[in-house]
Amino acid sequence: MRANGDAPHVVQMSDVGLDVSGDRDPAGRGLGPEVSTSYGQSNLAFRDISFAISVRKGTRRDKTPHTEVILAPISGAFDAGNMVALIGPSGCGKTTLLDIIAGKKTAPHEGQVFLNGRPRDKLYSRVTSYVPQQDVMPSFCTVREVVEFNHRLRVDLGDTPLEREERQRIVNEVLGNFGLLRVKDQLIGDAYIRGISGGQKRRTTLARGFVGGAQIVFADEPTSGLSATDAELCVRAMRRASESKGVTFVVVIHQPRVEVAQMFDHLLLMTANPGRVVYNGPFRDAAAYFTKAGHSPEKVGNPSDYYLDVITPDIAGNAAEEMAGLYLRGQAQEVELAVRRQIEAGGKSPLVTVTEAALRLGVSPRTNGKRQLGRHSVSWKTQIVTLMKRRLTLTLRDTRHLKIRFSMASLQGLIVGLAFLDIGKKLPIQQLSFLFMLLQIGALSNMAVMPETIAQRLVFKFENSDGLYSTAAAVVVDTAVGNTLAVVGNFITTLIMFSLSGLDWGMFGMLYFWSIAYFVVMVNYFKIVGAVAPSHAESLQVAMPGLMLFILFNNFFVNQATVPSFMRWALYVSPMAWSVEQIITGLYPHDAELKTFYGYDDSSGQTVMALSVLVGEAILFQAIALVCLAKMNNIQR
Repeated sequence: MRANGDAPHVVQMSDVGLDVSGDRDPAGRGLGPEVSTSYGQSNLAFRDISFAISVRKGTRRDKTPHTEVILAPISGAFDAGNMVALIGPSGCGKTTLLDIIAGKKTAPHEGQVFLNGRPRDKLYSRVTSYVPQQDVMPSFCTVREVVEFNHRLRVDLGDTPLEREERQRIVNEVLGNFGLLRVKDQLIGDAYIRGISGGQKRRTTLARGFVGGAQIVFADEPTSGLSATDAELCVRAMRRASESKGVTFVVVIHQPRVEVAQMFDHLLLMTANPGRVVYNGPFRDAAAYFTKAGHSPEKVGNPSDYYLDVITPDIAGNAAEEMAGLYLRGQAQEVELAVRRQIEAGGKSPLVTVTEAALRLGVSPRTNGKRQLGRHSVSWKTQIVTLMKRRLTLTLRDTRHLKIRFSMASLQGLIVGLAFLDIGKKLPIQQLSFLFMLLQIGALSNMAVMPETIAQRLVFKFENSDGLYSTAAAVVVDTAVGNTLAVVGNFITTLIMFSLSGLDWGMFGMLYFWSIAYFVVMVNYFKIVGAVAPSHAESLQVAMPGLMLFILFNNFFVNQATVPSFMRWALYVSPMAWSVEQIITGLYPHDAELKTFYGYDDSSGQTVMALSVLVGEAILFQAIALVCLAKMNNIQR
């Protein structure tokens, strides 16, 4: 909301000295700055946003639920290109309000949010971006790569040489705006890998949110944990983007220093118990507003600190109730009028904004209709290619992990192979334990899939919630790369074990076929566990029931001849049971006594059934893992 009531200024490309026509390739596709969603066109308004939770208080006998109000009804209107600060004491609901208007709140809440006077729809996430408190980025990516990754998935640009050059120009421009050009080729890093500083990570996260052409960027405490200098650099980068492109930034921030506060246009100041507004207007007018209310900040060093001292309920002599009441009696009516004006004025819908961006790219809305109406900006193929490129880059850069993975696979094969050295020269009944261990090692080595899946899940949840790509695309890439690495490791282990066993090499192909079929089923089973388990520590507990069922009912320990009738079903669902039967009947086709003793069936029909069950379980477990990844352990806000 602007103080003078003027219409919001829409920043055009010409306003910042950029050529709006752009270069064009022979096909007529524009390659200028308009390749991304046009900036500075979206006003934001919200009405009566409120949030409450149900809590139980009192004695054990009295467990009647009570409603605790976290946010009292709050309204607001922000013009395009404004820098908006949400400030208030801890517990006042700043982040809750931000999550609701950003469309990220998962808990039930009340109120309406309007983009250009229209109720937000499923395309809202296409024209907005959310920057969380955490800097969630792959540690082995460079600054340029993480920013370009977002641009590839938010802007539907092609991959011709001219288009790649244009993408690089856009990414470099954004990196320059956020002061990151100097470190663009440095790794993000983490606690174990040397990378960029904390302030640079924050600016990289902000650049990721900005580069996709978002009309509005929501940032949750982007300066928390940073030095005063780094905090100022972060806000200055946002201010530069806001002024040059007309992007609206809505920022939760704690007690900004004077130089930082001066960079914001609008202040929404809140008090706690419950969360309520005490001021909602131009930042520069806040001092006069408080002075008129009898609380002059003129003689203090930082007015923002003074505002919080006045409206924080826990501070002695505070005027929180007084200021909240003053707001309801006066300024609240002005805010409601501003909300009503935005709704009546209307503006471009997200669909129109997205469609115009597609037309400027030369993409026909008729041929691209489904994509234009969906959550994701680019095709499924582009999602797969982009995710695959990043996953391969991360895998090849993490040489320490690859060395450990394959060296451990070799060591496992060596230990078990030496334990069963020349077992092939002994009686068939003595060889069965070796065959069991060959399959068992495959299952146990697969348990590494669980912590890997859980570690990657956090990055996936943040990126998926921002609409960058679909769950299916992520699962396809993870399956292609992850299963390949797992199979290579298993092959090394199996090859070493078999070479030391003394078994006939003519049997290796059959044995490896059934062992790898079982191996893939177990990989997908552990993916389910990785998607379901809340943390690394709990993943083993979640995995054990199914793992015990598969290993115990393996047609060796418990087999067709010994299984209780009421548990016979377990032999039919255990992938290990099917693999054990096919390997043993394949190695010893003429040993009738062995087959009778264990109740094995060596018919061709049983072989077809075994293959069908293993393939079916691999597909079923993969599908379950996909659903669990999409539906469980979501980020709760």
